[in-house]
Amino acid sequence: MVCGQTIADFGVQQSKELEAYASLAKFMEQAFEWEAISYNFYPFYWGGKGHWADLYTYDESDDPIFRSFMQSGMARVVATVRPGFEEAVQLYMSTGKIWNGGEIPVIGDELYLSLIDEVRQAETVKEGKAWITRIPTSLTILQAKSAGLEVEKALPCNCDDTADFEDPSQVPCTDAFVLNDNLIGGDTGPEPEPVNR
Repeated sequence: MVCGQTIADFGVQQSKELEAYASLAKFMEQAFEWEAISYNFYPFYWGGKGHWADLYTYDESDDPIFRSFMQSGMARVVATVRPGFEEAVQLYMSTGKIWNGGEIPVIGDELYLSLIDEVRQAETVKEGKAWITRIPTSLTILQAKSAGLEVEKALPCNCDDTADFEDPSQVPCTDAFVLNDNLIGGDTGPEPEPVNR
């Protein structure tokens, strides 16, 4: 991928291998949440017995994490998949091919299909009844014609099925609002007199 022996004649050879490597690097960077990676190093005796002495006596680094890595016989690494990349990572794990967008191809592997079907067809189950929650917001309830809207009831209104709420009397319905023809920025009376200083 690189050529030249000195900085003056150093160059990067543009080739199919470089393009494939760049695609792999881009995919790996985008598909996994590397900032949330976790790892665990297992002791030297998890490695091959012939390497125990080398692993146990390694002391060529002042970095304790790197030393633990070099002395470990095995490591477990957990890299979480970024939301939305589940199908692309599953395709890569099954075939070694990078997904570059579009529809994920259907693969004959039963485990692959069952996992993708589970992700695509996840159904939610409603638990309990709805409840009223007040949140701090600058939103206001609009009344008919107050903002140029031709509506027959105050917004928001969810009075179709109040039995679905824990306390139906708390649901804000049209009958709880006083409708009027006041408009925001409309005529509010005489203008105040200017102040002389």
